[in-house]
Amino acid sequence: MKRLRKRSASGTDALQTRAKSGKNFWLETNFRLLNRMSRPIRLALAFALLASLGACATQTGRVKNTTKTFTTVVVDAGHGGKDSGTYRRSGPPEKVVTLDVAQRLERKLRESQLKTVMTRSSDTFIPLDQRVSIENSQKNAIFVSIHFNDSRRRGIRGFETYYNSGVSLDLANRIHGKLMTIPRSANRGIHAANFRVLRMANYPAVLVECGFLSNRSEGNQARDWEYRELLADRIAEAIVEQRYGPGVYQPTGRLALQLQSGSSGPAAH
Repeated sequence: MKRLRKRSASGTDALQTRAKSGKNFWLETNFRLLNRMSRPIRLALAFALLASLGACATQTGRVKNTTKTFTTVVVDAGHGGKDSGTYRRSGPPEKVVTLDVAQRLERKLRESQLKTVMTRSSDTFIPLDQRVSIENSQKNAIFVSIHFNDSRRRGIRGFETYYNSGVSLDLANRIHGKLMTIPRSANRGIHAANFRVLRMANYPAVLVECGFLSNRSEGNQARDWEYRELLADRIAEAIVEQRYGPGVYQPTGRLALQLQSGSSGPAAH
C-alpha cells in the first residue's frame, strides 16, 4: 500500500478552491452553450435527461426481493440446440451437462415441495430474451442458471457464481458456499456480472459455473453422472435452505446412502 502524505490545512484549502473554480468554469461554459441553443433543442435535452433519470430509478427498484418467500424456482440449463456452449476433449459439450444437472436439480426441488419451471427440458435452442420472459412471467420466484466454464489455460479450475442485483447476493453466497463443500473444490469467487438473464430479471437471479470443461480433472468429473448428481444436490440444498432454513433439505436416492455412510462421493476420486 502506498503511503499518503498528510496535507496541511492551507494545502487542502487551496485544492478545494481550485476544485470549486474548475467546477464553476465548467458550469458557466455549459450554461453559455445551452443559451446559444434554440428553445426546442433545450426542451428536448431536458426531456431526455428526465427520461434517463426515470430509467435509472426503475432499474434500481425493479427487482423484487423474494429470497425468503419464493415458491417457484426457474431452472435454466445453459445453451442448447445449435448453441453447444463449451466443448473440449476432456468433457462432453456444455449443453449436455448443463441440461443433465438442471434436470437433476429440478427433480430435487420438486421433491422438496417447491414449484419448478424449466427454461428448456430437451436439446433445444432457447434465445436469451425468451429465457428472460420465462423467468419474469412467474410469480414469487427465483432464477438459477446452470453453466460450465472454459479457459485457454488448462490448469484453471473451480466454481464461480454470478449475480447482478444486490438482492441476489445472499442466494449467490449460499449456493457458492454449498458447492465449496464438495471435496477438492476450488474457489474462484462470487462476482457481479451483466449477463442478460441476470440483468433483466425481476426476481433474484444467479448464474452458476459448475467447473471448467477445459480442465482435464473437472472435465472428466463432468462425464460422471454421480458427480453431476452431487452438483445438483449441493445447489438444491442451498436453495431449500434459502427458503426454509438449515436442516430441512434431505438428499434422496444413492447420494443419500453415500452421505449417510460417510463416503465423500465421486468428487473424492
